[in-house]
Amino acid sequence: MTTPPATGAFTTVRSVGGLLPTDLLAAVATSDGLPGQKPADYGLIGRETLREGANRSFTRLQAAWADFRRLVPPGPVTGTQTEATRNRWLRVLFDELGYGRLPTAPAGGITIDGPTGTRAYPVSHLWERSPVHLLGAGVSLDHRTAGVPGAAGAAPHSMVQELLNRSPDLLWGFVSNGLRLRLLRDSASLVRQAYVEFDLEAMFDGEVFADFVLLWLVAHASRVEPRPNSDARPETCWLETWRGEGTRRGTRALTALRDGVTQALTILGRGFLRHPDNTALRAALADGTLPSREYYRLLLRVVYQLLVLFVAEDRDLLHPHDAAPQARDTYRRYFSTNRLRRLARRRLAGGRHGDLWAAHQVVLHGLGAETGRPELALPGLGGIYEPDQLGHLATTALTNADLLAAVRALSVIRDDSGLPRSVDYRNLGAEELGGVYESLLELVPHLDRDTGAFTLDVAAGHERKTTGSYYTPPGLVEILLDEALDPVLDAANQAVDPERALLDVTVCDPACGSGHFLAAAARRIARRLAAVRTGEAEPSVEATQTAMRDVVARCLYGVDINPLAAELAKVALWLEALDPGRPLSFLDAHIKVGNALIGTTPDLVDAGLPEDAFKGLVGDDPAQLRAYRKRNRDELKKAADGYSELPFADPSEAWRADFQTLARLPEDNLGAVHDKARRWRQAEANVELDHARLAADAWCAAFAWPHRLGPDAVAREQERLKKTSTPLPVTELRADPPPPTTNDIRQIRDTGAAALTQAQQQVLTTLRDRHRFFHWPLEFPDILPGGFSCVLGNPPWERVKLQDEEFFASRDREIAKALNAAARKKMIAKLDEERPALAAEYQRTLRDSDFTSHFAHASGRYPLTGRGDINTFQIFAEHDLSVIAHHGRLGVILPTNIATGDTTAAFFRRLVETSTLAGFFDFENEKGIFPGVNNRVSFSLLVATGGLPVGDASFAFAVQRVEDLSASRFGLAPQEFLQVNPNSGTSPVFRSRKDAEITIAIHGRIPVLGNDSDESPWRAVFFRMLDMANDSSRFLTEKEVRDGGFLVDGNVAESDESRKYPLFEGKMLHLYDHRYGTFEGATQAQINKGTLPKFGLWEHDNPAAVSQPRYWVEEEDVDKEVERINRKRGERWDRGWLLGWRDIARNDEERTLIVSAIPAGAVGHTAPLLFTSNSAVAALHANLSCLALDYVARQKLSGTHMTFGLMAQLPVLPPEAYLQPAPWDDEVELRDWVADRVLELSYTSWDMVPYAEELNAGDGPPFRWIPERRAQLRAELDAAYLHLYGLTRDEAEHVLDSFFVLRKNEEKEFGEFRTHRLVLAAYDEMATGRFISPLDPPPGDGPRHPDRSRA
Repeated sequence: MTTPPATGAFTTVRSVGGLLPTDLLAAVATSDGLPGQKPADYGLIGRETLREGANRSFTRLQAAWADFRRLVPPGPVTGTQTEATRNRWLRVLFDELGYGRLPTAPAGGITIDGPTGTRAYPVSHLWERSPVHLLGAGVSLDHRTAGVPGAAGAAPHSMVQELLNRSPDLLWGFVSNGLRLRLLRDSASLVRQAYVEFDLEAMFDGEVFADFVLLWLVAHASRVEPRPNSDARPETCWLETWRGEGTRRGTRALTALRDGVTQALTILGRGFLRHPDNTALRAALADGTLPSREYYRLLLRVVYQLLVLFVAEDRDLLHPHDAAPQARDTYRRYFSTNRLRRLARRRLAGGRHGDLWAAHQVVLHGLGAETGRPELALPGLGGIYEPDQLGHLATTALTNADLLAAVRALSVIRDDSGLPRSVDYRNLGAEELGGVYESLLELVPHLDRDTGAFTLDVAAGHERKTTGSYYTPPGLVEILLDEALDPVLDAANQAVDPERALLDVTVCDPACGSGHFLAAAARRIARRLAAVRTGEAEPSVEATQTAMRDVVARCLYGVDINPLAAELAKVALWLEALDPGRPLSFLDAHIKVGNALIGTTPDLVDAGLPEDAFKGLVGDDPAQLRAYRKRNRDELKKAADGYSELPFADPSEAWRADFQTLARLPEDNLGAVHDKARRWRQAEANVELDHARLAADAWCAAFAWPHRLGPDAVAREQERLKKTSTPLPVTELRADPPPPTTNDIRQIRDTGAAALTQAQQQVLTTLRDRHRFFHWPLEFPDILPGGFSCVLGNPPWERVKLQDEEFFASRDREIAKALNAAARKKMIAKLDEERPALAAEYQRTLRDSDFTSHFAHASGRYPLTGRGDINTFQIFAEHDLSVIAHHGRLGVILPTNIATGDTTAAFFRRLVETSTLAGFFDFENEKGIFPGVNNRVSFSLLVATGGLPVGDASFAFAVQRVEDLSASRFGLAPQEFLQVNPNSGTSPVFRSRKDAEITIAIHGRIPVLGNDSDESPWRAVFFRMLDMANDSSRFLTEKEVRDGGFLVDGNVAESDESRKYPLFEGKMLHLYDHRYGTFEGATQAQINKGTLPKFGLWEHDNPAAVSQPRYWVEEEDVDKEVERINRKRGERWDRGWLLGWRDIARNDEERTLIVSAIPAGAVGHTAPLLFTSNSAVAALHANLSCLALDYVARQKLSGTHMTFGLMAQLPVLPPEAYLQPAPWDDEVELRDWVADRVLELSYTSWDMVPYAEELNAGDGPPFRWIPERRAQLRAELDAAYLHLYGLTRDEAEHVLDSFFVLRKNEEKEFGEFRTHRLVLAAYDEMATGRFISPLDPPPGDGPRHPDRSRA
């Protein structure tokens, strides 16, 4: 095993894999701000310090070491020397470290039960929760030793690591042969080998006391001991606390490194521009030969080249194992980046000379040559070092000062105390590097060609990306690997030839970014592959590294729309796959640039262009669209017999087989890599493939094709029509060449570009490049149509529809902050005259977003998710599933809405009905799993198969920390969802198995409400009246009302000629309370948050008090809305009241489903309306307002909108249920029992007289607002519905206890959970069969206000 370099300032201590990072070990050694470093924490008594305690132990151990050395002298060890090593040395060492006399492990070893059976691990000792495996000095830690217990079946290190990985109770452990001591931790989630090694031989032979102090501080028994006692979980120990602190420090270090990389790029950008010898570079930038964005890309490559060398040198992976020592030494002393970093740390100015850059170019040329540079022990690597990679920078000059300044920015950061720290590139993983560099891809370069000034600024609209807020936390990645990749690898392990089967596994990330998921997947496959090759469950670093190189070359595929991101992904994978002496893999065929969502498939092209391709985009001429839609329709009809398959639709085509053969070619040296790349390019130039690609491009381009009128042609036609009455065909007036139609695409497939005019080719090329069409079967012909073994990722969650406010936020804040959408549209309309460049940019962006939405809806590519307001996550989900092999698995991170939303319902229902849903884990971001994302956002991990049915799937909901998932998950048959959401098949959001059981049982007893259907028991119809954005031009503010001469009486504005109604919004309503909030006195901050000033007791008890609106609406406009209602219902609505609910709803607030009756008038879309022709409206109102139904609604709601689809699937008692006597009072009909209570709760103001009349209340005045009485009325209704829903006493209490916020608020206000007490008291009495309300007077006869005539 190659010995990794020493860690930091420690000569005998090495940290491998970042288990305890270098800077953390330095902090431990200096007692720098870490908890648990008081003398008492180590069991020291009196005034003895930690250093004194370590010194005392070191003195004793020096004598023990001298005694051991007499038995095992320096040099090769004869025999195993197990007894001497254990008894004369290691037991003494562990005694001094606080372990006392180490207890031996149970006879036969430590046994662990697992899915594959019980296995014994023959470690030598077990101290509380930590295995300690002690062997002889003659036993290797990394290889099997025949005949030696604890080393014969597996390498000792591998065995202890596997034990920690498989045991849920063992977290930290040790393995030692007396010469080396390693500290290990459960690394099932770390994937690669990670440990801290103490070279005891060098430490004690060389008397390195400083390093021993670190050993004593880190390996002391008090560090692995659970706290506060041995019964606690192992993760409570100090080492775990330190490890968490190391992670936090690492995050801060990455932030500092991100700034350093930006600084380095700026230094290099200026340095190259200002150097007097770089005249050609400045000329290329000046004449546009080298665009500034391409210059930035070349600068990134300079940094990438340095980065790969940093990592390769620090991990000792650059030179072949058999390289000549003299050549290695020459490289190290004169050419290495390690030398550059040393010089940079010394802050040498470097001067104007350029010898350092020249020497670096010698290295670059050697790494890019097939022969390498033998005199420097450099192999030919290729990849990022290919001769053409630096373009215009390949022949440039750079001063030593600029190079060293850039290297310093890349390699030195400031820690929390402000001290300089070297970046630990040896232990920095691809994910962390990706998190740093991916944030730089959206920076925009600005350069002054005259002065050489060069700066990097944040691209408009991409500020969040520069913070790294989109970086996927490793814990989530590991869960996806567990759930989606491991089952695929398990199957490969069971194959006849597991090595080949593992290398045949293919993993794809369709939005790969920096390659985070791909690198993590590669490590997991590589460990399996190395284990198969070596027979070790925990293979050595060398075996894993070699396997990693093979996996990266064979198994990984990725796509990204950003070319810089795709290049970064390659660099990240090359870093992971560095293998001494072997070249960087050929990844151009595996990591590609393109829009993964905009492309076509063989079946779609075969079927011809759909008619909807010609629906048109912003700026298109409708007459042109009609003409070409008709032409295409006629062509489709003539082709009704069907076309022969496109060439790329047949997996047996010869060119497809060529790619599959090429994929398996070896890459043992750079010459072989170059040969493979050459042959791949030849295969891609195949004529049939080229025709197929052009036909697919034309098919996609048809959806984006411009259809504009030519102004000159129109003018000529107008003049011509003055002389004749016969107009020219509208197609003769085009400004653009004609679009491709079905016949054109067939001809392109047969003859290629010859089927298009030059003008058509230009438009097609422009559209292809602008939208980056990506046809998966053509881009990955070695994989498709069969499919990938596993698709992983965290795709973008972005609305496709252009959001004007977001677009203008970084371009024109005045437009962005307009009062409402109508005002914003007026301001945008003026841009053509005031700011034509911005207007043009806006129109281009609007057309692009319009095209993407149009393609998703109309192309047929997304039949399950291409509906509604498109978000990229939903079509990514459907796409990802479409490219998985039947035996494969999907694992993606998406908004929870993928399973609960209306627009994605068909997709999720398909997973449920086909039993391909394997797991769904819902997370809340309350604890900041994604630090840069709003804490109210909920997201999920979706796992599905490509076709293999699954029995019980795994679920978890409302998980707030990654580590809580295992305790929160439960099994559920996907078909049970259909009982809960029969209309949509979407997922409920159960917090526990008990929630699932209660909800499913309720749905088994109670029918759903339904919507706009004869099958709906209530004949319910849902309706949105006025859209707060789209209809904002119809709204009037209070100033506009009063300036118009209207008088406001209550909240209705009237004049002699007309009336304006107040606009009710959802935030003004609450349960049985249409006067909950008012805009009177509301601040803008309150309005934005939706927390309006509330009516107090005095206002509520004043029957004349009304809530003031934000806007008023003309009576005429309200009448139009009523007519729309009438048309939808098929009957007239002439009541003076409406029943609505709050659209904005959250399941983490006091109540979720909030329903209220309101006076008839204008209502915004934030309060959707429900209409029923059934007269038992009070029963429906009560049912929708009860806790039992609210509980069920919470199981269905994952977002923040109580949608029509969700409402329709709520279990609501049918009208006939109310025609029976109340189960607890056979003298009254249930309908009347409920109505008495609803009447008294709702009729508290004069504007609700029409609703009171609906409930047969007569002409009496409103009821008094008495909080205690209202609480009892609501409790009786809640208790009644708990019975009516069939809940047992235990289930009823569970439902009540699930309202955590209600409990907290009432305990704060009343000193108790009042609702809980009142409801259960009523429930218990009802359970006896007889209930009499304690209210006097009884419900429905409560105290009322004086009659108006007496008021």
